[in-house]
Amino acid sequence: MTTTFVKKNTPPKGPPGRRGIKARISTWVHGPTLARDIAVVLAIKFVLLIALKYAFFNHPQAEGMSMPPAEVARALLAVPAPQSSQGAQHAQQ
Repeated sequence: MTTTFVKKNTPPKGPPGRRGIKARISTWVHGPTLARDIAVVLAIKFVLLIALKYAFFNHPQAEGMSMPPAEVARALLAVPAPQSSQGAQHAQQ
């Protein structure tokens, strides 16, 4: 028993650099769907992320909320001071 494979989408004959834009779009539309679907989903996600950034994170909420980046970094990276446990000492007496 022999198996034959038939390729449905054969590229047009001629040099690969000479294909027109219509042929390239047609090949992309009728080509592998997984790669096309991944490209479309990634493009949509990128557009949504950019829209969210501009909508919510582009400007501070109030004019006086701007702080120098060095001060923010110092506050975030500082080791918190230990809290005194006066309640525990009071309970031991």
